[in-house]
Order: sequence, then C-alpha cells, then structure tokens
Amino acid sequence: MASQSRNVFVGSTQHRTDPDSLPTEYDPSGPCPWCGRVSNFKIEDSQRWLRSIPTDHHAGYKATHVCAILRCDGCGNAVLSVTDPAGQGLHWYPPPGAGVLDRQVNVGVASAYDEGMRCLSINAFRAAAVMFRSSLSLFVKDKGSEKARGERHLKSALKHMKADGDLHKSLWEWADHLNQLGNEGAHPEDYDDVTGAEAVGLSKFVRHLIRHEYEMPAQLLRDQGLLGDD
Repeated sequence: MASQSRNVFVGSTQHRTDPDSLPTEYDPSGPCPWCGRVSNFKIEDSQRWLRSIPTDHHAGYKATHVCAILRCDGCGNAVLSVTDPAGQGLHWYPPPGAGVLDRQVNVGVASAYDEGMRCLSINAFRAAAVMFRSSLSLFVKDKGSEKARGERHLKSALKHMKADGDLHKSLWEWADHLNQLGNEGAHPEDYDDVTGAEAVGLSKFVRHLIRHEYEMPAQLLRDQGLLGDD
C-alpha cells in the first residue's frame, strides 16, 4: 500500500529548500518549533499515511496526507509534520512558537504570540493577524506608561509609547502597521484581506519585539547573576 500511495507525491516540493519554512520530510531544514533556531533535521520515521481514499479493486488506496517524525540537530527534540499530496506542509506538532520563548516573557504576550503562530501554521492568516495584534496590545499593558495603558485605542497607546521612549523608534512603524493589519483581520468587511506574506511578516516582527523587550534584558541580568529564574 505504501508503494502505491507514494505515487501521489510525484511533483512534490521535496527538491525545494526554504530555510524560513518549517521542516517536512521533503525539506528537512528550517526553524525548529522547539528551540526556534534554523536547523537541519534527521528523518526518523516517514511514509505514515494519516488518511487514504479507496479507488478501485486494482488500484488500491490513494494517500491524501502523510506524516513524518523529524529530529532537530540543534536541540534534539522530535517534530511531527503532516504534508499534503504535493509535499506541502500543513500541520506540525508542537505548533511553531511552542517552547521557544524565555520564561521571563509576559504570560499574556507569550500566549497571544503562540496562538498566532498556531493560526499561521494552518494558514489562518486573518486569525493570526488578530492574535499578533493582541500580543502587541498586551505588550502595551505590560510595558507602557500609565497614560499609554489608559488609552482606549491601540494606535494612540503606541504613540504614547513612542513619545515616552518605551518603544524604540525603529519598531514604531512596524507596530503601527501590525495594529492596522490586526484590525483588518478582525473586520474584513471594512479592510483588504490579510495575505500570507503579511501574516508571516507580522509574526517575525512580534518575535523580534519579544526578543528585544523581554529576552535580551533577561539574559543580560542572568549573565550578571542578577536574575534567578526559580
């Protein structure tokens, strides 16, 4: 059955490599959902059919989804990937973003980011944009001044953070853009749709914001012996 089903995957993306995409058995490289680093992966198990469609008495079954277990060369953790008949990745376990963030990241910010990444992993781009915007809003509540936290609208709160110096000016335009796209995701009747490229760009921005505002300061304190995570 496996040899018959394998023919479905002819013309797949197995010969294309993209270091920015999550790993599959056809492209066993990319960011690890566990450690967050771009890594190579060893294929430990593959050609496991999740679902197949009976065709006729002679042809047997036609595979529709296949899963593989990959192990990150960096952290050593295993990842489960599910691909479609074209070899395109559909789902991963753990979801991208899980287990990556520093424990000093604000719980609400981390939760919204992780949920946005799960939305992104199933191509739910509008939902992803909304969650990334929520992550930014929770960042304002955590790091913003009293005046910024008191603002009803996120755009105004971000302006306060910019004026107060609580948001680096290099991040300001991206943050404002993220707010706009989050609105588009929540109110598609009033805005253009959110594209996959925009959603991916937003995920990278929020990840950079988390690293800049939470993880780097925490690591600096650890290096100085001033922070004990326990």
